[in-house]
Amino acid sequence: MSTAIAHDILAPVVPLTDPSRRGGRRPHLRLVGDQERRPSRATRRRSAACQLRLTRRGRLAITTTTTLVLALVIWSMVGLLGPADATSSVTVERGTTLSEIASEQLPELPLSQAITAIQRANSLSTTSVAAGQELVIPGR
Repeated sequence: MSTAIAHDILAPVVPLTDPSRRGGRRPHLRLVGDQERRPSRATRRRSAACQLRLTRRGRLAITTTTTLVLALVIWSMVGLLGPADATSSVTVERGTTLSEIASEQLPELPLSQAITAIQRANSLSTTSVAAGQELVIPGR
């Protein structure tokens, strides 16, 4: 026979608020029902871990991060929707090279940078151009 069962059989049932008990102390051993049972420490830790507690510093970090992300998105959208660099186009004539066109159309840039800018604007992989080909000149 277990101690709890023996205690219930041998000891009279005394309510916790029995005024006749000295000092109002609880009985040494008693059975605890499901309603009175406190969750164990492990259960309390698990339930506390499931709850999200956001401190003041955490709220500030989330707000700052969200604001920065929104600002970057808006800034990039405005940059994409803003006015693009004005471009012009040139038709390649017979005997004209890309370096000649670059030096005439983009005199403010060094020749190598001007050629590279024209190649990028027209998706050219080489410096060779054909007569009658139309080239976009960036930044004009």
